[in-house]
Amino acid sequence: MCQNVAQWTTCDPIGLHSVHHRHRLRLTMSGPGRPCPSRRRRQRWLQPATTGACAGRRFAGRSTTMAAREHLTRIEQLESQLELLESCQRLNDEADDALERAMQDRLPLDAAVQLLLPMLCRHTDAVAAELRTYDEDLAMRSWRWPAQRQAQRQAQRQAEAELASVSQPLDVAGEDFGAATLHFTGALDARLQARSQRLLNVWCEQLDNYLAAIARARHKHAITSQLSDALKHPVLEQGLVTAVERLRETIHIDDLILAYHHEEDRGGETLSYKVIRAGAWCCDSSRPTPNDDGHFMAAHAQRFIGGDERAVLERFGIHNPQEQVLINGIKDQRVIGRLVVSSKRGELNTFDRDLLQRFADYLRQRIVDFNREYKHLALCFPPDVVTQLLSREDYEQRYLMPAVKDVAILYADITGFTRLSEQVLKEPMLIGKLIDQWSEGVVDILWKSGGVFDKMVGDCVIGLWGPPLFDMSGRQACRLALQAAREIGDFTCRLGRSEVLPELTQAKVELGVATGLNYCPLLVGLFGPNRNYTGFSAGMNSCARLQGVASRDEVLCMDAFVSTYDDLSQFGDERQAVVKNVANPLVFRPAHSSA
Repeated sequence: MCQNVAQWTTCDPIGLHSVHHRHRLRLTMSGPGRPCPSRRRRQRWLQPATTGACAGRRFAGRSTTMAAREHLTRIEQLESQLELLESCQRLNDEADDALERAMQDRLPLDAAVQLLLPMLCRHTDAVAAELRTYDEDLAMRSWRWPAQRQAQRQAQRQAEAELASVSQPLDVAGEDFGAATLHFTGALDARLQARSQRLLNVWCEQLDNYLAAIARARHKHAITSQLSDALKHPVLEQGLVTAVERLRETIHIDDLILAYHHEEDRGGETLSYKVIRAGAWCCDSSRPTPNDDGHFMAAHAQRFIGGDERAVLERFGIHNPQEQVLINGIKDQRVIGRLVVSSKRGELNTFDRDLLQRFADYLRQRIVDFNREYKHLALCFPPDVVTQLLSREDYEQRYLMPAVKDVAILYADITGFTRLSEQVLKEPMLIGKLIDQWSEGVVDILWKSGGVFDKMVGDCVIGLWGPPLFDMSGRQACRLALQAAREIGDFTCRLGRSEVLPELTQAKVELGVATGLNYCPLLVGLFGPNRNYTGFSAGMNSCARLQGVASRDEVLCMDAFVSTYDDLSQFGDERQAVVKNVANPLVFRPAHSSA
């Protein structure tokens, strides 16, 4: 048994056994086995001391009474603190359970708040509670309990009562996130004010954590939406630059290497790359610069995508990349891109890693969409022209809408194709193989000469010069068309002598081609439900008829083509031919076999 208050406080600093100690204190005051002092004796102890021994006894009694009162006061304080701690713990546990259920059930914030506000009022004896904070859309909103109708009825009862309020700000990661307020009937003394403030603080701490999770989710959603919107830009390269800059605003990135190509491109024709070194743009395939880094990346990007990244990382001084993300294709999951990120701050957190993965997923889908668009244009135009078209947001309206333009036209047809099919090749697979091999080579010649592949009709290939950019003169278009016609003739002869189709060599059959050329006005652009790029005009029909007049390995050129070509030495004597469904005879000249 402690002999004084100081000793007792040391033995039991939090007063967990206050009732037991009160009982022991009463026994100490009255002595073991004796009843408590009578009221008269207690009064005597409290009277002022006189002289001598009587005064001494009265002083000692008064000291003991004062110590006992202090002792009891301390016990009451500790009991009050214990009750407050228990109240805080009960509110904390109940709020935690409610928020956990809300997350498990994926309740919206509005539903969760409807659970939390009545709970807060019940624990604090408040008549009303208000909350003002950001919702899932990161818009500031206010909630109140009781609801509006209940509040109106309650306001009538409290109209003449004085209302007291206690408020607590909400703080999420150091950012002001609103406030919570409790309303009480009547004034609050200091003890109730402190108690209410403590309970409200506990409730707000739990809500802060819940709001922080919502804020992080919404922040991530906002960033990923911005990344997605950036990559929806009609010009992929421009959208990609915007998306990378948005990433850098969110994630601390010192070095970044991104390389990718289209899903069905196995030759690297659509290869793109972007490099950020020490926080600055180093090289970009969409904005080529004559520096060593750009040349190096163009030469090594394909291997970098394939997994051999050591040379590229060493080149740009990245020795310990924090994150590598693969970009896989849709069809066969083949790797079509690779993203490497490095930060001097060290390892990236889960938020940053997830954001990089989202970026890679969006980019993959955008590459697929871009690839679909690229493939559609690549049916007609050479890769460099497709790249030019896709570099402009308004390329379709600007270049591909139907318009009347002067165009050089080529019709090239395998001579004797019907006899070859029926008497020599015979099998459909062999006939198809011939057409595939020949048309692939012819289209390649068209594209290398700056032409456009219009379409193929049977075994006849149609080519155009001028579209879609119309950045060449008529003279240049005609000269490129004639050059292509001569090359097509040479290629056809070589194909017939090659081992690609041994059936032709065994039958001692030589391939030949008949060609017609014209330069005329043409309505050219995208037509039909499939949006095919083609042209229509009487001059185009005349070119088709002229090709039918040409014999094996002959290139016939309409008079308009010859005059635009502006070099009569390349042509023979003028001739005429009457053809079906054309009113006037065709006027043309044969082109010499070589320049």
